[in-house]
Amino acid sequence: MFTRQSGHARGIRARLRGVSVAVAAIGAVIGLAAGPAAAADTWTAVPDPDSSRWFDAFLANGGDTVFARSGFYSGGDSGSGEVARYWQRNGTTWTLLPAFASQTVETSDDDVWTATSANDFWVVGQTASAATVGNHWNGTAWEQRSPTDTTVRFLDIKAVSTSDVWAVGTTRSSSASSLPGTIGHWTGSSWQVTKITPTAGSQTELTSVYVKSATDIWAAGETCTAVGGSNCRGYVTHYDGTSWTEVAVPTGTVGIEEITAGPSGEVWAAAGTKVLRWNGSAWTGGADVSVSGAYAIRELTWAGGKLYAGLGLDSGSSHSGILRWTGSAWEQVTRVPETTGYYVTNVYELSGAPDGTLWAAGSYVQLFATPTFAATLAPGS
Repeated sequence: MFTRQSGHARGIRARLRGVSVAVAAIGAVIGLAAGPAAAADTWTAVPDPDSSRWFDAFLANGGDTVFARSGFYSGGDSGSGEVARYWQRNGTTWTLLPAFASQTVETSDDDVWTATSANDFWVVGQTASAATVGNHWNGTAWEQRSPTDTTVRFLDIKAVSTSDVWAVGTTRSSSASSLPGTIGHWTGSSWQVTKITPTAGSQTELTSVYVKSATDIWAAGETCTAVGGSNCRGYVTHYDGTSWTEVAVPTGTVGIEEITAGPSGEVWAAAGTKVLRWNGSAWTGGADVSVSGAYAIRELTWAGGKLYAGLGLDSGSSHSGILRWTGSAWEQVTRVPETTGYYVTNVYELSGAPDGTLWAAGSYVQLFATPTFAATLAPGS
C-alpha cells in the first residue's frame, strides 16, 4: 500500500475529529476491545492495481460488481491536491473507468456514491464553485446528471434503480438566514429537491439516507438552531410516500452519521459512539460502543445478515477498529493482518457484498505517516 501523509482528510466525516498521532505513543497499548475477537475471521488483502497510489473505499452492493476508489497526489504530496480514480471489478480483474468530463469535481467525501449494477453507478461531488455535479456510469460512458439547484450539496446517495435514486445533504450559501437540509429524488429525467427546515433560522445537514421501500425512507444528520452551528442535535426524518416527518431522537443525541436497516427491517442509527434502534414505535439503546480511544462510529454496514461497525480512533489504537453485533453485544473482529503491530486510526469504509463478503478500508499509523489498508472478510466469519 502507498503511504499517505497523516494530514490527509477523509471527506465529510473528517469534521468529526482530526486524527492526532503522537510519535512518542508508538509502542504503547491503547484501546480495549468491546468484546472478544472471533477466532474464525479470515481476511484477504486486496492488492492495489494503481501502483504507488492507494485504494481507500469500496462499494460492493452493485450486484456482483465491486466498485473502488483509489487516489494519488498530483504533485506527490498532500499539498498538491488529490486525484480520485474509479475502478470496476468483475471476478478478480480491476478495470479503470474513464475520468469524468469535469476534472474539477471533488469526490473525496465518503459514501457519496451508489450502485445497483455494473451499468448503474453514481458518483456525486462538488466543483470549485460549490455546485453539485452528479456523474452516472451506464456501463459504457459517464453521463452528467446534476441538480439544477446550484445551492444543493449532496452528502449521501442511494440508488434503487436507474430511475429511482435518493440523495441527502445541505444547502450552500454565504448569506442565507437559514440553511435547510436537502433531499433529492432522481426520477429518471431530473432531480426533484425538497428542503427541510425544522425551525426558522436553523442549519440542517443530512449525512445519511436509507431506502427500505418507496413508502419507507429514512434520512438522518444534525440540525442547529442557528447558522454557523450552535445548539446542535441529532436529527432523523422519515418519508411515508407522501411527506417527510421528523422522528424525535432521545435528548442529548449528537449528530447522526449513519442510518441503516437490517434484514428484519429494524432501523439503526449511529451518533458518536452511541447506537439507536427503532423498533417501529420508539428508539431503544443498549448497543453503544465502549472502546477506549473510539470517538465515533464512522460506518454501519450489513454483510451476511450481520451488522458491522467501523470506528474512528484517537491517537491510534491496538483495537482492530471493526466490531460485529452478536445480537446482544459488540465483539471485536480480528485485526486485518496488514495492521498487526501498528495502531489503527480509522476504518472509513465498510461495504457488504451480496455474497456476504465484507470489504474494508482504513488507515493505521507508522512513523510520520498513515498508510492505508484494504481487505475482504470471508462470508461466514
